[in-house]
Amino acid sequence: MSLLDWSFGMKELADGVFAYVQPNGPHGNAGYSNAGLIVGDDYCAVVDTLGTRSMQQGFHDAIKRVTNKPVSRVLLTHHHADHVFGVKRFMPACVIAHRACRNHMVQAGQGDVQRWARKRPFFAPDLEGIEVVYPDLTFDDQVTLHLGVHEVKFFHPGVAHTDGDAVAWLPASKILFAGDLFFNRVCPAAFAGSLQGWIQAVKDILQLDVDVIVPGHGPVAGKPELRRMLDYLELILAHARVGFLAGTDPEVVAHEMPLGELREWADTEERLLEDIRRAYVGFQAETAGKA
Repeated sequence: MSLLDWSFGMKELADGVFAYVQPNGPHGNAGYSNAGLIVGDDYCAVVDTLGTRSMQQGFHDAIKRVTNKPVSRVLLTHHHADHVFGVKRFMPACVIAHRACRNHMVQAGQGDVQRWARKRPFFAPDLEGIEVVYPDLTFDDQVTLHLGVHEVKFFHPGVAHTDGDAVAWLPASKILFAGDLFFNRVCPAAFAGSLQGWIQAVKDILQLDVDVIVPGHGPVAGKPELRRMLDYLELILAHARVGFLAGTDPEVVAHEMPLGELREWADTEERLLEDIRRAYVGFQAETAGKA
């Protein structure tokens, strides 16, 4: 099995706790996010809802195969289309997200469907008829859900992948649904948040009592794989800083980056330059702040 192939589908991680893992797509992994399911005594919660209609249907069908309890809570890890476009399927569930996640969704509005279709035209036919539904319960720091024996700490780790990230931690099961704070075998996308903040958030998560981590993209893993992604983020930040201080174009920095195996991750060709440019934005802000 190659680096870009992994087992997918609904996977039980603990009693009543599941990860729904998607494979790479024919155009790369962009848009092929993962989701989660937590089954309580009377109802369930899902973590993220996927992007296109066929992906949502696959998740919905997989849920029905493992439980007949209704989904009454929807937890959104951030506002990006491939994680939130399926909310409508779970109505009238309570939709929970960080305050900034909701703000971004409201600002983008229904037009976000068309924007994503233009950016990923191969998804366009599978996006027809999608209605964006906004969170109705938001928080700033943390909210705790109790689903039978499952206590779920849904918390904001700081500005990282976006400014509205949230992760779902089940302390008793030592399981974490990380959303896009964790890309496993897939190049992280840093265009919407802070590389420095993301690095700190990952370091904080590595201090949690967690054995199993469900990434936003890629196969289910643990702390060693999360540390590997942290290596990428720190490498990008360090080399981008050298390039920025030397006045080197981001394109040159990207070309000369010593990534090794990391260059073989899904979507690296698309995202590496994007990540370096985001680092430059952060350095420019630092420089302006010192002026």
